[in-house]
Order: sequence, then C-alpha cells, then structure tokens
Amino acid sequence: MEDKLKNYENFIRKAANQPTPELAEYHAQMVKNFQHERAIHLAVTLFFVAMAVVLLALSMWLITLTQNPIVVAPSLSAAGIMIILSIFYVRHYYFLENHIQTLYDYTKKIYDGLERQKNETLVDKITNTVEKLFDK
Repeated sequence: MEDKLKNYENFIRKAANQPTPELAEYHAQMVKNFQHERAIHLAVTLFFVAMAVVLLALSMWLITLTQNPIVVAPSLSAAGIMIILSIFYVRHYYFLENHIQTLYDYTKKIYDGLERQKNETLVDKITNTVEKLFDK
C-alpha cells in the first residue's frame, strides 16, 4: 500500500500541473479509495491496541491472583506481540494519514487550476467579443 500511495503521489504531482475535469474525477476517486484504506487501518490499529491493553490487564490480574509465572507467561507473551504489532500499525497509519493530507493539497491545486482555466476561457471570450465590437 505504501508503494501504491507513493507511486500515485508521484503521478499526481506531475499531472496536477495540467488539470482536466477527468483528472479531477480520477483524483477524487483515488483519494476516496485511500481514505477507505486509512479508515480500515485505523480500525485495525485500534483493535490491536485494545487487545494489547486487555492482555496486559489480564496479565496483571493473573500476577496478583496466582503469582505463578507459568500461568502469566502466555498472556504476557501475547500482550508483547500485540504491542509490537500495534507499533507497526501505528507507524503505517501515520504514513497513510500524512500522505493522504498531501493528496488534499493536490486536490486543491487541481481545482484551482480548473477554476483558473475556466476564468481564462471566460476572459478570452470577453476579450474576443470586445475586439469584435470595436473592429466593426
């Protein structure tokens, strides 16, 4: 996913300099897809963090209840694994969040470019009309 997002970001960086309505539509769909991916990763990240907290609490409870390391070891090991996975998920979510924010900047650039083209076309039409009026 990180490579896909980086590749798309490189593509849109170049394409945003010459915006078209088709590019704006395509970009909006891609941003929507990346936002969906980000939402899924947020849910997964929160799940893993919650599981880590629950397993740590279970481990603490078992320590106070039994004081037997053999009983506590499985839940403590599982909590450790969940913490490690949570760290990687948070890192990946951070990457997605920052790069999607960058895509929002390109969205603005595309729409500003389309608006500028529309205004330039309008100015050209007005200029042509005025020139025709004064040429007669």
